[in-house]
Amino acid sequence: LLAYATIVIVASFGFYLLEDGAVSPLNSIYWAIVTLSTVGYGDVIPTTFWAKVFTIAVIAGDVFLVAYLVSVVIGVVGEEAQQRQLGTFGTELRDHVVVIGYAGVGQAAVRELLAQGEKVAVLTQTPETIPNIRVLAPENRLFATYESEATPEVLERLGVRNASAVIVCTTDDSLNLVAAISVRALNPDLRVVVSITRPELRQTLKAAGVTYVTSPGDLGGRLCASASFRPEIPNVIEDLTTTVRGFDITEYILSDTTPITRQTLPEAERLVRAQTDCLVLGYARPNPANQFRTVLNPPMSFQFQPGDAIIVMGTLENLHRFRRWFGIPQGR
Repeated sequence: LLAYATIVIVASFGFYLLEDGAVSPLNSIYWAIVTLSTVGYGDVIPTTFWAKVFTIAVIAGDVFLVAYLVSVVIGVVGEEAQQRQLGTFGTELRDHVVVIGYAGVGQAAVRELLAQGEKVAVLTQTPETIPNIRVLAPENRLFATYESEATPEVLERLGVRNASAVIVCTTDDSLNLVAAISVRALNPDLRVVVSITRPELRQTLKAAGVTYVTSPGDLGGRLCASASFRPEIPNVIEDLTTTVRGFDITEYILSDTTPITRQTLPEAERLVRAQTDCLVLGYARPNPANQFRTVLNPPMSFQFQPGDAIIVMGTLENLHRFRRWFGIPQGR
């Protein structure tokens, strides 16, 4: 705007000067405006040779100025679009799961979370993967951004303060440790899950406040050992740990009003089977520090209490029926 105003003033003064004062200041301004706006002169036109030359220069300058302004606007809009594509403006998602790292573990986690109906914010270390991530779900369910490490500013961009859980699964254990500590600093009550390649770091991460630590190498090794002499067991585990296979395991926190509260295991199993056709696998009960201990195949004398988590298995259809029957969301 300042550049355009400057060229109008210069053009007006030039017309007045080169016409040797034959035109009024108002006509000089008029000539400048109609020249710059490409409207045309009508009955008032430059009359001297140098006034006409100056007019040509003004028009040329106007064309270049407009071209420059257009290029600036296009550059700003393009830069903003690129920044938005890279997720640098952050997300407004709430109650979502943040996944830090989009290598093998991260890719599997994102697919599973989306299949479960969760909202996900992803941090990838390679910007080229962002378009591939964005096609997995609409913007109101999936956000992706790029950065080499999970700094506090990047965690804010991912909406960690409003998240329900964080999964840290880069290929660098050192980055995972730093990211877990940073997450804890921003949101001390958040559930933090970390995947590591070195099992010896498990206790260090636990001491840093991580909720759950997993090592894909250990798990893969156990599955391989089992497959060598019990080949069907790994297949069952794979079927039960991915929603896309049609089966799943989930948990629900009991309250005073949930259908099986204060019932014994046989009573609860009969009721769950009759209402939903799901299987009761076990339970988890919190200790005074609110840390849950999981028990599978509990004794027949066990009685469910408010605050317990019931663990059930079933087809996706049966689990949807269970959720409608219980009337509360899964997980804790």
